[in-house]
Amino acid sequence: MFEVEPDKNSEKATSRFFMWGLAGAGLLVIAIIIFIFSFSNKENRPILEKAVRAGTPEFDIYKDKVVFEVIDKIVYPNMIGMFQLEVQAKMHNRGDRTLTGVEVLAKMLDMNDKVIAENTGIPIPRIRPQPLKPGESLSISVKVDAPSRITEQDVKDITIELRGLQFQ
Repeated sequence: MFEVEPDKNSEKATSRFFMWGLAGAGLLVIAIIIFIFSFSNKENRPILEKAVRAGTPEFDIYKDKVVFEVIDKIVYPNMIGMFQLEVQAKMHNRGDRTLTGVEVLAKMLDMNDKVIAENTGIPIPRIRPQPLKPGESLSISVKVDAPSRITEQDVKDITIELRGLQFQ
């Protein structure tokens, strides 16, 4: 007898609500990805604040007085077939100034001496909170993760260099 017609307005409202929900969820996922990416980049690049760097007269004059004596280079394989290299060195302050901050850069090089990967370390003040006085030495190490497509046979060397200094 009487047939009930479906309410087209309620179907449209439900469809709009569903589409707005999907759009909101998509925006939320994008925001989370951006947040995680920006947070991880900051962690991978520790930077010593108020440090003098290459190109400044103070750094260029003192850089040769901070000497690295490489002691060992170690390969650490992991469970998923990748690896990381660690360079262990002795850092000597052969200058006449006390160092309150030191930033170093470890570089993984391929067979053509091209940088494959790098990592920054801050041995002073992170490893040793006390300043490094003239004539003192400090054992340091920095690990560098190999990129996914790189094998141990693709790596020629790992080096360590001075990147920044803070003076007392």
